[in-house]
Amino acid sequence: MIPDFLVTHSGGFHADELLSSVILTRLFPQARIVRSRAPEWITPGEDRIIYDVGGAYDPAAGIFDHHQRGAPLREDGQPYSSFGLIWKHYGRDYLAASALPEAHVEAVHGSFDAGFVLPVDLTDNGALSPSG
Repeated sequence: MIPDFLVTHSGGFHADELLSSVILTRLFPQARIVRSRAPEWITPGEDRIIYDVGGAYDPAAGIFDHHQRGAPLREDGQPYSSFGLIWKHYGRDYLAASALPEAHVEAVHGSFDAGFVLPVDLTDNGALSPSG
């Protein structure tokens, strides 16, 4: 799927949707970011990726939210933010698009997840204070 729209919530910016936007705009530079909570935008469709809004996590439908009951958790039980979900599904493609040699993609993906993405996820979910 090549989306025409990258849809996230309107209102204040948060680290998780901002960093998700960085990943997604690198992979889909032609897509337009739409910041909205309107039902017509946060309903899955073939022309969009929806993240940090929409009340569901369904990668096949292109929706990556973590604000619902039964929100997705990592294998170790720690919560994802939208950034963690986007990184999980698109991070390897992002690294490949950044000219990282294929032999290093998996190691860098895992290291970056543990050292950078996870702390963003935990902070966004209130499980880690921003000051440390």
